[in-house]
Amino acid sequence: MKILLLSLLTFFALNATARDIVKVQRVAKSKPTKPTAMSYQATKGSLRLPGTIRRAAANGLTANFSVQTESAYVTVWNENFDSDDKDAKGNLIITGWTIDKGEGDAITFKKKQDTFNTIDENDVYSLFIEGPYQAFKRTKASATSTAISVPANGQLHAYIKMNPTWNSYVTLALQISADDFTTTEEVWNSKTVTEGKAQWVPITADLSAYAGKQIKIRIYWGPGTNDTFNTGGYMGDFCVDGLSITGVGNVDQIKVKAGDPIQFVDLTTGKQPTRWQWQFPGGTPETSNEQNPVVYYEQSGLYDVVLKAFDAEGSDEVVKTAFVEVEGEAPVAGVQFPADFRTLAQPRMRMVAPLAPVNYGDDSTGFPTSFSWALYTPYDLAKQSGSFLFQPDTIYTTKDVTYCHNKLDKTYVMHIAQNAEGYDFVDDSVQVQFAGFVSNFQPKDGYQTNFVDGDLTLPGANKMGITAWAERISKPSVPVVLEAMYVNFTKASAAALTDQISPVSFTLYTSENGLPGQPIELLDSWNLSELNYAMNTNNGVVTIELGRRVVIDKEVFLVIDGIPEKNDSMECAIAMAPMRNYGNTAFMLNKGQWRPFTGYFQPAPGGQTSLAVIPYFSHSVLIPAKVDEKGGITMANDTTLVPATAGKRNILVFANQGIYKYLGSDADWCRVTGKPGEYTVDSVSVEFDELPAGVQWREAVISVTDSIQTLNLVVRQDRSVVDAIQLLPVETKSATVERFDMQGRRIENARQARGIYLERRGNTVRKVMKR
Repeated sequence: MKILLLSLLTFFALNATARDIVKVQRVAKSKPTKPTAMSYQATKGSLRLPGTIRRAAANGLTANFSVQTESAYVTVWNENFDSDDKDAKGNLIITGWTIDKGEGDAITFKKKQDTFNTIDENDVYSLFIEGPYQAFKRTKASATSTAISVPANGQLHAYIKMNPTWNSYVTLALQISADDFTTTEEVWNSKTVTEGKAQWVPITADLSAYAGKQIKIRIYWGPGTNDTFNTGGYMGDFCVDGLSITGVGNVDQIKVKAGDPIQFVDLTTGKQPTRWQWQFPGGTPETSNEQNPVVYYEQSGLYDVVLKAFDAEGSDEVVKTAFVEVEGEAPVAGVQFPADFRTLAQPRMRMVAPLAPVNYGDDSTGFPTSFSWALYTPYDLAKQSGSFLFQPDTIYTTKDVTYCHNKLDKTYVMHIAQNAEGYDFVDDSVQVQFAGFVSNFQPKDGYQTNFVDGDLTLPGANKMGITAWAERISKPSVPVVLEAMYVNFTKASAAALTDQISPVSFTLYTSENGLPGQPIELLDSWNLSELNYAMNTNNGVVTIELGRRVVIDKEVFLVIDGIPEKNDSMECAIAMAPMRNYGNTAFMLNKGQWRPFTGYFQPAPGGQTSLAVIPYFSHSVLIPAKVDEKGGITMANDTTLVPATAGKRNILVFANQGIYKYLGSDADWCRVTGKPGEYTVDSVSVEFDELPAGVQWREAVISVTDSIQTLNLVVRQDRSVVDAIQLLPVETKSATVERFDMQGRRIENARQARGIYLERRGNTVRKVMKR
């Protein structure tokens, strides 16, 4: 498979067509050569130097523009706390700021050498703010600047070093006021940073609403997120540096990466424009009527920008040629699989449904412009084992692919994404089967013992305000029936009666914006004593008793709620996968807000994991079917053609859950007769009237259901259709008898063993029992 993949990539690198790709050498070993980059420009012609062209002028109105980028910043104020000013005792002092140290002067404000020189190599000091460790000393404090004039298109920039862990005890905010804090706008708060460890956080805040005004900046030490009484903060520390207020100046050209957002800024002078017309050939969007639009570019090249500004007396237009230089990058290939849950058994491949159409989507980044897919099985490889070249049956060149897996077991999935800068690929496999146990554990995951400290057993009982845990279950490739579910616990014990009888519930929730939404159904609940019994008798595996059949056809969450708060005589915890840097499916309800594990217990992208939630899913496969000469079942066209004369037809339907009911027809001239059978392959009998004179064709829709989903079958009656049996000579009209077992496999033996099987005579299929 690897050899095939490398060969495919080699052909793509040489801009091969899809048909060329099938000629693949198995012995290829060398790494594919990166394609030669192709130049891409917004306008035709050779590469040009940046320039400005003015089209017209209107009574003093002069169109002009720039962008919000570091190279265009005009600094009107800055503070880096690097002065060496000292008091009479020789201590460094903070000048230009009014310091309020809070009640009892509990909060320390001082200059300190820190690590900001990793950002600004010339930096000497930072403003260091520290609180007491005693909770009873919590208070509010601040440092307030002198008045600063804000230019047009102004922005505030700052860096704050912080550890998100402190947010529970104290938060730091940046506040702005134009009336000496009679009114206040908070432009940043440390509680918005929830991932990572101690780090310098860059901050940019828009000050355009304050253009032409004088403002003061306040660095505000306030209560932590656990402080419900708004008393104040304690126990944390922060560093502040690199404060500045900037406006926007002219630049000749900007350089950006493909996909980077560019904030354009109108700098028209002379009069105030009343409207604007922007053109960004090659950009997204390509036009805009906003004053300060945001644009990005997908491909490398040089791009012109045009601004036409209007007022009541006319307009002025400026063109800046080659204003944007975009550096493209090779894409990073990605696949959105039909389902993300994996088989419980190794090698833990994603489980998808057989026979029914399932969707593979491109999930690549980096703006690829061409795509290719190959899906094939070990059987396909074995068929050509003696050949020097392997030729996949089909190479798909669309962005997304809808595919029917006609063979059970493993299927290889290869996806290549390419643009002018290069290419990347995904090499993976899926497991095709009707049903099985699944989980979100990755192939290399084991079961991890829980992380335990004084306030937390992860994931489980805690004193951190985490009141529920959830595991995401992806949308299945086709609707599934939840036949069973198990959750693995690693700890469950309690001494207090109130904890022993505390119910732990297992509930399905909707998914809203990738987080648990609203409850769908309470599946089961166990108290801590019952969980303890499972620990002692079944290795902690808890069986979720389902009161009814549950159908899942979209992404959902299993939410585990009701674990008591951690105490010295009580423990409760769920098994999970080791933390990793990818593939998080575990979530927690922390202080009333759902959030992923990612970046909370380890610096991002670390801290990702999955809970030991193990459903048993059975796919609902309901398709129009056809049986080949070897008894293989595949999906048929959903339209059946019938002649103009009255007659009957049998339409084969495959339903691995069994057909529950014929829902009938939407037309009186076409009727379903008989009743559903008891087996996975059913013959739906249809009778139809003669096509009325003067009518060329008509259609009816017949619907059947397995109680999980509905299949609509189209019967098209057309005068151009001739019944094939009418074309046979009389002596050949007695159809050959063919027999199949209940799995659709042809029975070749002359003498059929006892049992139930399918018998086909021409267009008629019936079930036969031989005693």
